Amino acid sequence: MAAIYATLIAKGLKTNKTYSVDMYVPDAVSTNVTFNPSGLAASTGTVYWNTPEPIVVIDIVANGAPTAVGAIFTVSGAQYTGQTVRWANQSNALNNRAQLHIPVQAGVQLGLLQF
Repeated sequence: MAAIYATLIAKGLKTNKTYSVDMYVPDAVSTNVTFNPSGLAASTGTVYWNTPEPIVVIDIVANGAPTAVGAIFTVSGAQYTGQTVRWANQSNALNNRAQLHIPVQAGVQLGLLQF
């Protein structure tokens, strides 16, 4: 396998704005996904996205699956217990993938740690 690119899609709870954040997903377990809200994410990018308002993560669209099986969300460095994704379930080839509903407060550093 190889590293993949993915997109996190979130809905703002105050403005109803849709956020589309590009992600770089390394090809290894115990690694952090990197984020870029304004362009292509890279391996050297930031390992979190600062949420501009209270949001709900509604989808992650991945263009494949790395060696890692999935990832757990982190909030300001702490694991967000129970909030995980499996990369195979988030494949862009699945037109019927289950939508996520992961609430996140404003102003936190939202990240993903692979397992």
